Amino acid sequence: MIIKIIHLSKRPIVAKTLLIIRLDSIGDYILVHNFFSFVRNHPVYREYKITLCGNIIWKDLAEFLNENVFDSFIWLNRKKFKWNFFYKYRLLNQIHKAGYEIVVETTFTREILFGDTIVKSSKAKERIGSTGSPDSHLKWKRKIFSDDYYTKLITQSDENLFEFYRNKEFFEKLLQTKIDLNKPTLSFNKAEVGPPTENDYIIIVPGAQEKARRWSEKNFAELIKHLLSVYPFDIVIAGSVSEKTIINTILKEVDSERVHNLSGKTTLPQFGKIISLAKILVSNETSAVHFAAAIGTKFICISNGQRFGRFVPYPHQIKLICAYLYPDYIEKNLNNHLLLAEQFRYESKLEINEISVEKVFETVSEMIGTIN
Repeated sequence: MIIKIIHLSKRPIVAKTLLIIRLDSIGDYILVHNFFSFVRNHPVYREYKITLCGNIIWKDLAEFLNENVFDSFIWLNRKKFKWNFFYKYRLLNQIHKAGYEIVVETTFTREILFGDTIVKSSKAKERIGSTGSPDSHLKWKRKIFSDDYYTKLITQSDENLFEFYRNKEFFEKLLQTKIDLNKPTLSFNKAEVGPPTENDYIIIVPGAQEKARRWSEKNFAELIKHLLSVYPFDIVIAGSVSEKTIINTILKEVDSERVHNLSGKTTLPQFGKIISLAKILVSNETSAVHFAAAIGTKFICISNGQRFGRFVPYPHQIKLICAYLYPDYIEKNLNNHLLLAEQFRYESKLEINEISVEKVFETVSEMIGTIN
């Protein structure tokens, strides 16, 4: 109904205008952002005015990293877009009135209520997207409801590719050229923040969007106490404002001046800079791991194996100093990557707290041994 109302208003198509859509999470943005510069510098799009429609949760990060790539930004609040009729109408109407010549929805796991809806409302001359993730409960819905919103769907492999390579596949087909990029990269040299302590430190990020992917607060507290008792490093705990409760629970168990709480106190570029200055990151499977990988900070990821192959682990060819720790079933089958990638492609019901404090501590100790 909203789109029908919006389409009653006629407007011309503006030549050489391109809208790129990306609405998923912070880690997803890190794994795709390097490819945007290849669009900017491509002969076809070099003279285009390019706008990014992005998820507002990573606004400060995108404007810091991609300020020279995009001419303008449109920021979308997913919660408001889903539940607030007037907010949704204003944003869709803004995009329609802009009269983009080309719209590209770059997400592999396309969402009918978000990216696909924006594509439809744009009424752009060319509307390009991915054939999408093969998960059965989404594929049939897209085929019935939203595939025909597009003038072109780029065919992508059903193979369970690591997300960085999935993005590379899409952009190579979009631009019809090989892209010489083998890993995500980030630089926060210009981020305005100093180190949180004068001492060397290990940074710990105990949050995650889903409870099943969060190692317990008790476990993190015990790990921190062990690290403080054995090693001279300070501990920095970081996370978003929404993770303050988790972090405060940990801090109640750990009473030390060598523990520094940065939860909710940094922008994303500052968060990246603080990770870049750390000796080691210890984190659940969350965006912090992707920050560390793209920066080059050593990391340990505690994971229940969800979306194995797509987001965990980083492939060996990316050549990182890192370790992944999983529940027993995955640890016993790590030599059978294809089995795990099939079983845990979409979800994992394994108990993350099977991973012991002792195992994480041993892994951190081994990694400390690699520090120069």
